Amino acid sequence: MSDNNQLLFYTITDLLDLLPLGRNSIYRLVSRDDFPKIRIGKKIIIPAKRFEEWLEANIGTEITMDSAMK
Repeated sequence: MSDNNQLLFYTITDLLDLLPLGRNSIYRLVSRDDFPKIRIGKKIIIPAKRFEEWLEANIGTEITMDSAMK
């Protein structure tokens, strides 16, 4: 069960606080097909658990922003 202080979803703004990347890089990252996100209209939310799993799965790999538009 999740802790009440733990977020279930992140927003783009949350990712800006969590990752050492700029806004454009965050949007390119989120646009990747393999990046976990939910689009509701124009709003993008990132399931926290899936995001953490995605980070773990990509440790040691190089993620290029050129491949963001796959």
